[in-house]
Amino acid sequence: MKLLIAAALALTAANSVVAQELGRGSNTDPLSFGFDQVIIDLEKVEWGPLEVEGIPPGAEVAALRGSFDGGPVEAIMRLPANFTLPNHSHTSAEVYIWMTGEFTYIADDGRAVDLSGTTFISLPGSSPHGLICKDTPCMFYVRYARSFDIQIHPMPKNLKKIKLK
Repeated sequence: MKLLIAAALALTAANSVVAQELGRGSNTDPLSFGFDQVIIDLEKVEWGPLEVEGIPPGAEVAALRGSFDGGPVEAIMRLPANFTLPNHSHTSAEVYIWMTGEFTYIADDGRAVDLSGTTFISLPGSSPHGLICKDTPCMFYVRYARSFDIQIHPMPKNLKKIKLK
């Protein structure tokens, strides 16, 4: 009987240690069930301002995996309603998954298309583009395959609205 109680206590202690090691599920303390696993509850993300020269204040960012200080990085960004992310490019290829908020994507040549709050975008490195969040706040996931950098470019002078078929 004593052996059974001791085993039960040992299992309980082991389970509580495992639970403590899993993390709380935020981007600063993600869950992980094994090597190279990252599980984050987006409701628990800790946001910070996106402070980049040439980008107006108001945008927020949360790194999910990797770091903006070097190497590949995956993040989510929030833009306030009616926010313009100016024409810019990155050396790295990038992938966006737009999660909420309607927006306008602007290509470097001035073509602009209105898109829904659920859109996939994949761009090769050095592809200038701008984004305009519309009447509601926007949130999107972005992945940079290489170290993050940004170059700000002039916005196209004449936007040419493109309609989806």
